[in-house]
Amino acid sequence: MRQALVGRGTWIVVVGLVASCSGSNGAGGSPKSDAGSQDATVSCGSAGEPCCRGSACDTGLTCGGGVCLSCGRAGEPCCNATACNAGLTCSAGACAGSGSGPGSSSSSGSSSSSASGGSATSGGSATSGGSATSSSGSEVGTDGGRDAGPDGPAQDGAAPCPAGLSCNVSCPDGGTTTISGKVYDPAGKNPLYGVEAYVPAKSLAPLPRGVGAGACSCGELYPSGVVTSAVSGVDGSFLLNDVPVGSSVPVVLQVGKWRRSLHVSVTACQDNPQADKSITLPGLIAAGDTDDNMPDIAVSTGEADTLECLLVRVGVDASEYVAGAATNGHVHLFSGGSSSGGGGGLVGKPETPAMAGAPASYQSLWDQQGDLMPYDLVLLSCEGGETYNANPPALESYLNAGGRVLASHFHYAWFSGPIVSGQSYAAPSNWGTNLATWTSATSAPSGDIGGIIDQTLNGSSKPFAKGVAFRTWLDENGALGAHGVPATELSIYTPRYNASVSSSNTPSQPWITPDSSSGESGMTMQFSFDTPVVTGTPDSGTSPAYCGRAVFSELHNAGDPSTSGDGTTAPPPGGCLNVDLPPQEMALEFMLFDLSSCVLPDTVAPVQDAGLP
Repeated sequence: MRQALVGRGTWIVVVGLVASCSGSNGAGGSPKSDAGSQDATVSCGSAGEPCCRGSACDTGLTCGGGVCLSCGRAGEPCCNATACNAGLTCSAGACAGSGSGPGSSSSSGSSSSSASGGSATSGGSATSGGSATSSSGSEVGTDGGRDAGPDGPAQDGAAPCPAGLSCNVSCPDGGTTTISGKVYDPAGKNPLYGVEAYVPAKSLAPLPRGVGAGACSCGELYPSGVVTSAVSGVDGSFLLNDVPVGSSVPVVLQVGKWRRSLHVSVTACQDNPQADKSITLPGLIAAGDTDDNMPDIAVSTGEADTLECLLVRVGVDASEYVAGAATNGHVHLFSGGSSSGGGGGLVGKPETPAMAGAPASYQSLWDQQGDLMPYDLVLLSCEGGETYNANPPALESYLNAGGRVLASHFHYAWFSGPIVSGQSYAAPSNWGTNLATWTSATSAPSGDIGGIIDQTLNGSSKPFAKGVAFRTWLDENGALGAHGVPATELSIYTPRYNASVSSSNTPSQPWITPDSSSGESGMTMQFSFDTPVVTGTPDSGTSPAYCGRAVFSELHNAGDPSTSGDGTTAPPPGGCLNVDLPPQEMALEFMLFDLSSCVLPDTVAPVQDAGLP
């Protein structure tokens, strides 16, 4: 089953084949090792565990964002993207209504699949090694359209077979042709979750720069169509089924506007594994290359944090850094704060030494919405005091149009309005206390605290699918239990406590809260909200047509002792320490790539191929 977001609030559901896989327990069985992963010993299939082979879960569970989740009841994800319990209907990926009986389907059609060769029905059935049949009796290919012949055009709107390749190759004994691998960050160090892997139907088209008219449509990210696709699991692994055969098969790895293109020699009727660490998202785009792509990222630097250095450690090349709106790079530095600022909670101050030629943020970045729009993502690095000359209406308009923002510590002033600095700007009326309860408190312990990863939806006991994946990803990459904090918690140095998100703050979703030993267990270390902000959003029923997303984080990028020397000897990027990401920066890396992706409401579990045609 594939679910694709093709426009604001518009969902389509496509039935594909269910591939047979050795080691499965069979229909309705409980698959207990991830045969689609490069590590077959990882337990999978149970609630909260990774999905087996990227999509299979125990009976009664559904795969959301690579994690098995309870499904079918009111407010829970739809099972296999369409099915809900009796009396409920599937709306925007969630079950709505008042019924609770087992086994009924939504009004949009029913779907069920097994771990191995089970059935998938939507007016027809699919079996291992066979074909799915639509209600009209015509054969349906795995790309969601009717099958194309080898090297021939697709029929009835299906993706065409790329020129020079053979598609839908028949294999003996119900076998298939696959490509497997793992995708890593540009540095080649950390595997990435939620990256789309696909074979494009035609040559890649250049992606638009910045936030444009189509920014609210996830389909804008995939203009070249898709032959077959998958999404990377929590361990970065992916498995592409039913791929074309040839000596140079195009394969694309993409999340948001991070896009890596490569070509793979594919032998029919077997897996074609890619060497570990051979696939990374790009950290440098060569002049004239329109296949690989990076988002345009604006960074407002400040005295008290170094978000610009996070990008260095993630693997972005120094040559991508430019001053202001220059177009010969993808990381655009602006200088936040005032030279006469007081810091210490008052007016923010600039970073020193700053990048030569970096214009003042308040004059050239957020002075008007139009100056924000060329950037897909905006990082607001703490100025050591409340944001100098912030312009919240411009930021709100940017976010509502499809922009993305990550703001650290004292940039709370965008969302709350100034608390102590006496500046005259104010937060939008639907931000402020609608998002969180805000305080100017600046005290912090001298060491680190333990951060608890939130795994339930705000104000609910229902699972927060991305939170579950976030915790698993941090754990598998060694980020939990460091520096003496409990084994299930994230070590956070120089924490700050300015926001408290409660169940009444319905637009906001907490990601990290401090543990009880911090003495600040009522506070929120990191939370996100989607835009436009809608008050009183129900956790079931029709989801709002979100377009942008913002993340507020109290995790200083340079808080860990291993990176506290950032920027002390030279301006960025040269002054950034190029070391392994410490635990709290790994949390920020996860947020960076999640923030780059297509916006899905937190109440809807992420699914394979979200955004793909």
